[in-house]
Amino acid sequence: MKFKLHYLAILFGSVLIASQSVIPVSADIGDSDNYYNVLLDDESAVRFRRSKSASVEKKSTELHFNAKNTIEDVLNYPGFKPFAKILMPNTKQSDLAVHLDELQNIMSIHHNITTDNTLESLDYLASRIENKERVFYPIYSKEDIKADPTLEDTGLYFFRGDENAPFAIILPGGYSYRSTIHEGLPIALRVSNAGFNAFVLSYRSGNLIKGSKDLITAINFVINNADKLKVRKDKYSLWGAAVGAQLIINVTQNSEKGELKGLLEEKPVANIFSYPLSYYPSENDVPTVIVVGDQDRIVNKTILKSSINNLNKMGIESKFILIPRLQHGFGVGFDPNSSVSINWIGRATSFWEDVAGLSEESSDSNEEGKEGEDDGLIM
Repeated sequence: MKFKLHYLAILFGSVLIASQSVIPVSADIGDSDNYYNVLLDDESAVRFRRSKSASVEKKSTELHFNAKNTIEDVLNYPGFKPFAKILMPNTKQSDLAVHLDELQNIMSIHHNITTDNTLESLDYLASRIENKERVFYPIYSKEDIKADPTLEDTGLYFFRGDENAPFAIILPGGYSYRSTIHEGLPIALRVSNAGFNAFVLSYRSGNLIKGSKDLITAINFVINNADKLKVRKDKYSLWGAAVGAQLIINVTQNSEKGELKGLLEEKPVANIFSYPLSYYPSENDVPTVIVVGDQDRIVNKTILKSSINNLNKMGIESKFILIPRLQHGFGVGFDPNSSVSINWIGRATSFWEDVAGLSEESSDSNEEGKEGEDDGLIM
């Protein structure tokens, strides 16, 4: 209990910094037009209106890792060397012997951590690397990292979708440890399987401004290198879990003031938040989805639902999704491929398509990407 109180205190401090010039949240949450319990509405539960690429990655029959591999095994995998230290939740000596089917034991504030999702994500990265494809990009130059060694903890994992399709940047949460393996990679894999390009950002934790600058740097990096990465540079979305959501909120609401002024080249067309600690809408916000488990004991679901209502009253299309039987930190949640499960990622992707007008565009309307290698990237 003492740990959870400390966790809340730290996060509330970040929220207060980010919540300048906000619109008060109405106490009335009776307006339910843009709120639904997903068990009562399955219209889009298994729907991806974007046509999947014919070359969608199928599960490999030869996994590079198994449930009894350890964290140390993952860190020592040769292909992961450029990003190994920021891939797993903990790299301290006492955790190196933890098996991949035991991650729940060291990720105390997260739930629904499954071995299948862990292995699937690691195998994706390993398979791509063996296929001579690049899966990780630093967002700062070597000179920047030399001047500030903390920047070494940043970078983007790339999950490729259709060529020249829009991109999403996904920010895991974690608070006291990295949750990339749970709240980042598995979500990115599903977004990319829907045809979109997905990036997972490793950012500096513990500091709202530094983390926000890392996010802006990552966005600008993808936009400036869109041709080389073969992604569409406009109509992108941001996805954030817990602390990751707070960084997105700060950047979206405050990118034209203070230390962030003038840094962001283009705002997202949609934000997707998983269980943000708190959220007070402003007129600077973009269309937003908030996804929360009904068993979450950390976030205030009433405030979050009311915030979505206020966004809609301001003319900013938004949705609140409450998922039964899920607690805080659920990541992907229950198996989204199951016929009886709730595919919140599919719902969020459909929302992104709708507000961006992507579903109305023809598949050949995007400009052809330029051929090129990964060298010469703009930092």
